[in-house]
Amino acid sequence: MKHAHHTARSASTKRDRRAFTVVEILVVVTIGLILTSIAVPAFQSLLDSSRRSLAVNALQNAVQSAQDIALSGREGEDGAIVFVYDAQSRSMRLVPAVKVGVVNEFLRGIPGQLGQVGFNTPYIELDVFVPYSSGETIQLPENWMIRGYAPPGSMLDPFIPVQPLTEGDEFGRLISIWYNTPLYGEDDVMDPIKQEANWVFPETGFYALDAQHVGGDTTTGDIGAPPSPQRTPRQTFMVRFDGRTGQISLSTRAALFVDPRPSRERPYGDQPNADDRWKRVDLADSINRWALRVIQASDLDGDNNAYRNSDFSLRELLIGNASHDTILVKGVSRLALYEETVLARDLGARGVNPITGTIYDDYPQDDSEADIEIDDTLWQTYPGDDTLRTRINQWIEGDTNGDGVIQFSDDPEESDSPVARLYLIQPYSGELQEIFR
Repeated sequence: MKHAHHTARSASTKRDRRAFTVVEILVVVTIGLILTSIAVPAFQSLLDSSRRSLAVNALQNAVQSAQDIALSGREGEDGAIVFVYDAQSRSMRLVPAVKVGVVNEFLRGIPGQLGQVGFNTPYIELDVFVPYSSGETIQLPENWMIRGYAPPGSMLDPFIPVQPLTEGDEFGRLISIWYNTPLYGEDDVMDPIKQEANWVFPETGFYALDAQHVGGDTTTGDIGAPPSPQRTPRQTFMVRFDGRTGQISLSTRAALFVDPRPSRERPYGDQPNADDRWKRVDLADSINRWALRVIQASDLDGDNNAYRNSDFSLRELLIGNASHDTILVKGVSRLALYEETVLARDLGARGVNPITGTIYDDYPQDDSEADIEIDDTLWQTYPGDDTLRTRINQWIEGDTNGDGVIQFSDDPEESDSPVARLYLIQPYSGELQEIFR
């Protein structure tokens, strides 16, 4: 009996040693949670650092490729890197481009013109860029964005008038076509916003996919008023290098970049005839050759009458400022690299638009003449376009707490924590020089 009792107690002891108490399980779980709380932020920080490095390297490589294009081309063939944001794929593309020509964008609305265009119609000259055939498009990591610095006055362009410029008529000879959305004062040349500096976002992916072109009002009817421009739904910036020297281009005029859009609605229908098929950029074997032909053709519509109003209008539709297959661009020399979700958070938004991945609203697909606008539903109380534009500029520059000054102190409420990385493009080497605040 003694032996049997000892055996039973030994077995019970072994079972006790194999089992875990509730306290031991809680201790293990607690240790696991502590290790996880330490490891996850460290891993996230490592991941963020890796994406930041990828974004910086992508930007440097893209700018360098633009300078290489300028240096390898003939005189006048400027090289550029164009910044394009696709709202549908929520990705930013850095596209190498080359200049192939110039088009005249005719401006209607001068009294007596009745909407017609011709040799006596005021116009603005626009350079034309196309994707570089052997260049590789670079895509930024998800959520990483780039804004360009638009200097004071850069949102205005002089146009070539019918009559010579008269004294005191400066504003009457200016037009606003670059960044003419509500956030930037639309096309009002007298708006003070046009004389301010702004950090602009690539507004390239906000348009009606299946609209042939924007259209919009191109007449004024007011005697002495400047002509209203064709409204473009796509606009951005580029880093541009001179084809003669390889230096940063000093050109301040607007240009057009051909970037065929995905769309089911195209001029000439799904099955264009042989004479019209070549006019479809989405069917072109070479965008470069297509652009040159559209620019140079005197009888573009094929009616055996050269340089008629119909030829000018068709050119505007295919490659002009009214086309959805082109993007209106200007050169910049300062760039800001940042995360869109961080910008939204610091601006007081609850996040980004779930469709566009930005603070911009999704473009209404049933209205090809709608405005490109900020998604004001992201804020409990929307501060208004003017206030938001100012806060974006301040945040990019380093004033992250919005008190109007950039300062650093031990008080977290007064101290700023710059997040965006600012770069200046070296005019000769094309290298990125980071600007520290």
